[in-house]
Amino acid sequence: MAGLGAMIIGMITGGFMMLFIAVIAVIYAVIIYFDARRHGMKAILWAVMALIFNLYSLPVYIFVRVKIANLKCAACGTKVGEGKNFCPECGAEIKKIDDGAIAKKVIIGVLIAAVSVYVLGGIYMIIINYINP
Repeated sequence: MAGLGAMIIGMITGGFMMLFIAVIAVIYAVIIYFDARRHGMKAILWAVMALIFNLYSLPVYIFVRVKIANLKCAACGTKVGEGKNFCPECGAEIKKIDDGAIAKKVIIGVLIAAVSVYVLGGIYMIIINYINP
């Protein structure tokens, strides 16, 4: 009977831990959503990416955010603030960074890597089972 009680306690504890991790993931995605929206980025796309890839999406998000925050005019090199369409110094049009395209490329790359790992793992298992029946 002691084993059954320990198993039930383990299942309950594990369930609470899974719930805790899910709540943290949703909070993280909401923070990313509001931050991306505040900076004029594609907020829903970044939030979905945060939910799917969790903390793996954070370095990519920070990289894109820093790139957007440090935009410079291609004509004169003046640092241009976020949301500006024209350079305040020379009046040249500012080329925007498409954060959505970057996010989509990251998602596609990660999915290709995941599929590759599963395929290679399957091939490995077939070879191992063939060698050691």
